[in-house]
Amino acid sequence: EELELDYELNKVDLFKAEHKSDDYKTISPRGTVPALEIDGNILWESNSILIYLAQRENRLWPQDQASQAIALNLLIMEASTFQDQAGQYYFNRIVMPYIGKETDEERIAKAGKKLRPLYKILSDQLGDKDYLLGDFSLVDCSYGPWLPVLDLDEFPNLVAWRERLRNRPAWERCEFPY
Repeated sequence: EELELDYELNKVDLFKAEHKSDDYKTISPRGTVPALEIDGNILWESNSILIYLAQRENRLWPQDQASQAIALNLLIMEASTFQDQAGQYYFNRIVMPYIGKETDEERIAKAGKKLRPLYKILSDQLGDKDYLLGDFSLVDCSYGPWLPVLDLDEFPNLVAWRERLRNRPAWERCEFPY
């Protein structure tokens, strides 16, 4: 959406375990979403999709090496630690109510404790800028979908960043359940 590229969206119903089917695993061997087929390639990790598209389009990826180093650190942090804990929030705040079950506040509290130092890193990186690298980039895209379900009140600049992301036209065109 941010790159305004034409694409065909194929929804994968996780509740029907479509992501575990043999057909889908030929696209995404870990059975995860999203996945992207493009230019004869298949990408099945969200940050690899973002990097591929940004480099392919020569947009949303920093040009200088110092900013690229920051971008890579933040993308690896999102994939290696942030995503797991933010996923606890998403699962308990979006998925559990959707399937008619109670949220597990203890799991949310544990995830929040693990996320707090990561919020600090993001808050320090953001500072008083509008976006993590100054200009909007794929790094913001990587974190953006998690932000609406997270408790960010201790970090006002992260709350403001979340709102800037949610007010982008591309965000408004997406079908987020929150």
